[in-house]
Amino acid sequence: MRHRKKRSKMRGSVTERRAMFNNMISSLLEHGRITTTERRARELRGATEKIVTRAKSLGDLLLKDRTKLDAEDRARIIHAMRMVRRTIKDQRAVVRLFDEIAPRYLGRPGGYLRINKIGARKGDAAPMAIIEFIEAEMPEKEGAPQTDDQKKGRFSWLRRKKGAK
Repeated sequence: MRHRKKRSKMRGSVTERRAMFNNMISSLLEHGRITTTERRARELRGATEKIVTRAKSLGDLLLKDRTKLDAEDRARIIHAMRMVRRTIKDQRAVVRLFDEIAPRYLGRPGGYLRINKIGARKGDAAPMAIIEFIEAEMPEKEGAPQTDDQKKGRFSWLRRKKGAK
């Protein structure tokens, strides 16, 4: 019986499913959006939002220059990164999460991802969806000069241009 079990089975063993979702989370953090089936996107949203919330729990430490932090604050950041590294094995994705993604959502209590349905896949007619991070403003980091890349934002390619469909 499946009493009180929220997640769907998604075929395969538990370890295969966990590895698949960990890889999908890494890809989502690295690229900002991925295309997958609707069912996987719904499962992925919950897992990814928990990871973003874990990174976001550091609060204002994410906005401070890490070279000027005391030992206790650096230890808090390292601990949070290690907790996230349990799930995400790609170091670049973890660094991007803590440097770019989590600071964008500091003022937001949840709902960092959007799922857009895009129709059926051609081969097997599976319902497909695009899962992507929603737009949020990046607060300024303390003590760090802004470059042109930071001014326009790393996720500027996600934003739609006005008048374009």
